[in-house]
Amino acid sequence: MDPAIGGPSPAFRAVLGGRSVRSGKYPTAVSTPSMALSKGVGCTAVDATIDADGHVLEHPTAWDGLAGEHRPRVVTDERGLDHVIVADQEVFVARLGQMGTPGTDVGAPGPPVPLEAARRGAFDPVARLEDMDAEGIDAAVLYPTIGLGFWGITDRAAAVSVARAYNDWLAAYCAAAPDRLFGAAMVPFQDPAAAVAELRRAREELGFVAAFVRPNPCLGRTLVDPANEPFWNAAEALGVAVAVHEGLQMAVPPLGSDRHPTNVLVLHAISHTLEQMLACAQVIGLGVLERHPGLRVVFLEAGGGWAPYWLARLDHQVPSYHRYAPDLSLLPSEYFARQCWVSFEIDEVTLPVLVPFIGAERVVWGSDYPHADSTFPGAVKELHETIAPLPEETRRRILGANAAALYGLSDL
Repeated sequence: MDPAIGGPSPAFRAVLGGRSVRSGKYPTAVSTPSMALSKGVGCTAVDATIDADGHVLEHPTAWDGLAGEHRPRVVTDERGLDHVIVADQEVFVARLGQMGTPGTDVGAPGPPVPLEAARRGAFDPVARLEDMDAEGIDAAVLYPTIGLGFWGITDRAAAVSVARAYNDWLAAYCAAAPDRLFGAAMVPFQDPAAAVAELRRAREELGFVAAFVRPNPCLGRTLVDPANEPFWNAAEALGVAVAVHEGLQMAVPPLGSDRHPTNVLVLHAISHTLEQMLACAQVIGLGVLERHPGLRVVFLEAGGGWAPYWLARLDHQVPSYHRYAPDLSLLPSEYFARQCWVSFEIDEVTLPVLVPFIGAERVVWGSDYPHADSTFPGAVKELHETIAPLPEETRRRILGANAAALYGLSDL
């Protein structure tokens, strides 16, 4: 991004051949509300190391306030796999303990691995803070594990109940260090009105800095379905960042799941990246960002290498196909430059080459701690090695300043 005007870098404009659908300068970056990090962590938000995509592993106590079929229950099969069931529907399958144990080969046969066998920081905030200190992470924004499967719940009342219970439990977890642990709300898109109400409660009562959505359809409705427009209105008005976060569970069939034969290696790669690409195209090409210029959106846990290609591809469609889209005043790449972010993996070796094409201000990183395919210990060390070729100011932004801007943790 060109810092003087807040739009795509000259290198990206060269790729696009200078095309634009309007005249004038790019809009400046969207301002964000302040929720400054405490000086108690020894730094300000602009020089902090901020994990933009950490996870918790929901302890059974998260559901203590739920009863009957709304309370998630776990059935372990003869292969050692745990099946999480809500309202008589299977929504998550894994060895739960492995989901909170970094560096795990989840396909290896073996006995059950109960949730309590996971790394303790997955569900104990005090232990997590110790791990963050060991890594050199000043703050983290937290997303669910089991709860990613709740997007597939078909019982609307159950979806609302588990979302509220999860958010309450996460708020208690974050309360152990409210200047370092920040929540991303679960919103029950099964019931659009309830999703808005829960978003507002999470922001105004629980102090959460984000809400997450899956890129997949929910009860047959996409993110850009007109029924979800009140959610986008509320997110913009409340100043809450919206994180698009995929997760492979067959209760939420991903792109490619109908193409056989296949396997988890293929589906895991496809589901994260291709679902994010489609969601990005939808929120831009169906006008969500045009209608909501103050909205902040981040695409998480799919790597970032897809973004430069995809934005150039979307821009390329505009001259021939723009009449099939709503009235868009900007190029797709310009919407992204104005109000979107993308997370790169800590070992994504193409990152230094690709940053100029999407803008140094648009990149964040996530540890994915404590998931099986995360790196611990050593995530921050590996990140430093990956971004070493970049200028000092760009490294500072990627390490934390961009996440602070995205989540409104400081005024940058």
